[in-house]
Amino acid sequence: MTGTTMNNVVLLVQLVKSMREMGCEPYMGEQDAEMAKRWIRKVEKTMIQISIPEDLRVNCATQLLSDKAMTWWEIVQLRRATETLTWSDFKIEFENQFYSRYHRKVKEQEFLALRQGDMSVLEYERRFHDLSLFAPHYVPTEEHMIEKLRDGLR
Repeated sequence: MTGTTMNNVVLLVQLVKSMREMGCEPYMGEQDAEMAKRWIRKVEKTMIQISIPEDLRVNCATQLLSDKAMTWWEIVQLRRATETLTWSDFKIEFENQFYSRYHRKVKEQEFLALRQGDMSVLEYERRFHDLSLFAPHYVPTEEHMIEKLRDGLR
């Protein structure tokens, strides 16, 4: 291993360690759209917070993949072997695999139908925010968000 390669590996290990310390957990490839969306948002937010350069983001994120997610990533790499994948490419591939258009539509419908029902206000608010990620065009402003949240309360 050359000195430059060794330095890159050490840097990658340090960055991934920092991400884990900030709460990024491994993603195993669960077919749960909300879990996948939360994972990718947490990873991206953390990479921005600790200033991970754009060209290292894919490598850092993929170090957090395991099980089915790692198998999926290996297949993506084989399929796109001649390309240098950017962070945007990774996110598109990830979204298409772990929360497809169908899953996003289902979550959007859940958001539109969401009512507090027998949930506590805190549970309702948490569910509201989780599902609102799948329907941003229905709550484009803070004002719309508050109105929609209020409409669903008992």
